[in-house]
Amino acid sequence: MPKRAPTPPPADDTRFFTVVNPYPEQPYLALDDSRTFARWIACIIGQEHILAFYHKPKSPNVVLIETLKDGPDFDRLMGEHRWCEFLQKPTPVESREVSSIFPCTLTTTRMVQKAGRPKQFALASRQPYSHRL
Repeated sequence: MPKRAPTPPPADDTRFFTVVNPYPEQPYLALDDSRTFARWIACIIGQEHILAFYHKPKSPNVVLIETLKDGPDFDRLMGEHRWCEFLQKPTPVESREVSSIFPCTLTTTRMVQKAGRPKQFALASRQPYSHRL
């Protein structure tokens, strides 16, 4: 029997980031929350750079973001994001919340899929994104 041709390596055109304690919490549960989450990330790096986000049911407070590798300077994205700084009228509970974003250890789409994270596409909107939600 002839050998099977080796699988080509995946395209290296995306980058992944881990969001701990995302805004809103568990953005994959409701469609409106998914849109709000996508808008929040778009406020930071621009909507054209967001491809998708992933979640894992066993890790409800962690979301992975898939972005284009050739995007803006991702230093604005990484780090601590206090909810009181980007929400217009945060509740007292929301003003104490903080999201943290850092580079993900999973580097390819296949690795993310093997980790059991369902994919949700970032929802595009015709409305311009503002820096305050």
